[in-house]
Amino acid sequence: MKKTESNREMTVNHILYPGEKAKLRDRIAILLNKNNQEDITKLISVNKEISSDPVYSIVSPHGGWGYCDKIMASAYRSIMKKEFKTIIILGRVHREPSKALFLPNFTSYDTPLGEVNVDQSILGEISGSDKLFQYNNIPHIEEHSIEVQLPFIKYLWPAAKIVPILTGKSLKSLTRILTETLKGVLQKEAGETLIVISSGLSSYNNYETIKTETDNFISILKSPENWKNIPELLLRGDIGACSGDSISAVLNLLKTNLSIDLLDINYGDSSDSKLKRVCFGAISIKGGVL
Repeated sequence: MKKTESNREMTVNHILYPGEKAKLRDRIAILLNKNNQEDITKLISVNKEISSDPVYSIVSPHGGWGYCDKIMASAYRSIMKKEFKTIIILGRVHREPSKALFLPNFTSYDTPLGEVNVDQSILGEISGSDKLFQYNNIPHIEEHSIEVQLPFIKYLWPAAKIVPILTGKSLKSLTRILTETLKGVLQKEAGETLIVISSGLSSYNNYETIKTETDNFISILKSPENWKNIPELLLRGDIGACSGDSISAVLNLLKTNLSIDLLDINYGDSSDSKLKRVCFGAISIKGGVL
């Protein structure tokens, strides 16, 4: 039997985002109150009109808020008027990824805005669905990609429970398992569940490289026949979106009935071509349950 620990303390508050409750709350309020982006790019609309009970998913970047909080806000602003009881957060293991999908033992995450509870029931179902799902706190303690999303989530949906999942190596087999697992959860909880994919749109590299990687990735998003190949393209270095495997899983789940919108994007300062950076983008994915 797994040992469940009480909560997960924050590790990058005061470093990547404000650690004081009042400052953090005020910052989020300012970000979310900005006018909606007017130049939204509709990447693709597949087949039928979106169902009356769609699945909502967003791609939101992770990094220092000084670099990407406005992009994050664009993602959350697109669904902030919706109510969600459950929020699945998909992140990537950046250190020594292995062939596994990691679940936390924590009952809650202790954010500066208050505790965010973990949905133990759904985690239990997921853990029994395939042996590649492993309870392991170490990747969740070392990884910031899920943590930096939590302030927005706690601010917008204070009573929602979360389902944090970290993916290991970018492999088609892991992506297929993740797709089937999400399908099982969403068939029960579709209208009340949000999927947050924490990801940049490129690797950490110079301007020319991240521009090429991001342009390739956006092109792939427009081509449903290539969605299943995203993990392989990520391994080859053709694209650099770190959670591309999770994006692939969601796209392949909703592929017959969905729309994808590019809400905001920032390639960084192009004046210094050698300066390393990440392309941050906000993407909305909306579709029906299979």
